Amino acid sequence: MRVGKFIGRKGRHAAAAPGHGAAVPDTTDTTEPGTADLTPPGPTPPGPTPPEPMATAVDNVSATDGYSATDSHSATDGDLATDAVLASGTPGTPGTPDDDNATGTALPPVAPPRTLATDAPQVGDHLQPLPLPRLAPTTTSLPGLRADGGLLGDRWLGAASLVGQSHLNGGSTAQDAYQFTLSDDGSLLIAAVCDGMGSRPLTSQIGAVLLASLLCEEARTVTAGKLAADPRAVLGGILDAACARVTQVRTAGLPGLTDRDLSCTAALALLPATGTGWAARVGDCAVLRLAGEAWETVFARDGGPVNMVSAALPHPTPAEVAEYAPLAEESPGDCLILASDGLAEDAFGSPAVRAWLAERWSRPCDAAAMADSLRYRRRGSHDDRTALVVWSRQLRNG
Repeated sequence: MRVGKFIGRKGRHAAAAPGHGAAVPDTTDTTEPGTADLTPPGPTPPGPTPPEPMATAVDNVSATDGYSATDSHSATDGDLATDAVLASGTPGTPGTPDDDNATGTALPPVAPPRTLATDAPQVGDHLQPLPLPRLAPTTTSLPGLRADGGLLGDRWLGAASLVGQSHLNGGSTAQDAYQFTLSDDGSLLIAAVCDGMGSRPLTSQIGAVLLASLLCEEARTVTAGKLAADPRAVLGGILDAACARVTQVRTAGLPGLTDRDLSCTAALALLPATGTGWAARVGDCAVLRLAGEAWETVFARDGGPVNMVSAALPHPTPAEVAEYAPLAEESPGDCLILASDGLAEDAFGSPAVRAWLAERWSRPCDAAAMADSLRYRRRGSHDDRTALVVWSRQLRNG
């Protein structure tokens, strides 16, 4: 049963900010994270079962966006007030004169950077202009933007990962990673999304990148026949082997770190050319289905915020802490989405975000379109956003 359709854009158009298209107010944005919850199902049966429908919520869409002409260091709900730091002073101490400007007169504010226009919505009341972004100085930082789009086997796959506003405010690295491949015999499409733990802001991104790659590497030897014969054993074996290899790499090449320093959550999907696929996850990454305007979640929610993590990888017994779910073969036009909690929280909590993503992902996207799909603004949304989307073969061939 597919219910939980998003609420379409309606009402009066708000004035568009530079670089952004006009957005439409739905009603009011009073939805707290997690209120668009789902009723947990019972234990997963051995065969395919219908995924849970995503409940709808309401939110308010405004169109205030753009960068502030001055730097800023204060943040509320992921949107920034303009707390200017004068260029004449020592960073963090406005107005303090330096040797080149003994009078203490402020230099002109830094001009906002050039950006690309987008139709992405801005969701929530009174969104403040964004401060100038700060890059992470660490040599192990991840790119703030990564995107892909193209054929993988006979399916179209699009993926994008966008650094969260909280990282741009503080000059810290993104922590999400994704990876994809085909099995050695070509019978399975393999995809993984990992999200480094925020409690390890300097190192967890290393674990996320490493684990995403090793999950895909370990899955390459699996065939569609092996997966169909014992899916839980296959997925559990992949998780066990990948975690063991993370520990081996850390011991050999990163002796100063512990497994906890590399902690991340993960979602893994194995999709055969025909028939039932399977997914596994540990932690708060999400696996979703999108059919037209209807969103469904593969793994049940308990009604709380998405980012409540009960387990992470590497783990001594990853197969035991993982959740498993079958993935029924797609209908024409359907797509399967692996997402980090930053994107999943927005999709669960905002009809406007769901409507925007459903429209953008109604057909296969190239790398640039995937990146643009994550450029919405939503009050309270400050985490990294990562989405890996696999479209049905029928849509690509049609």
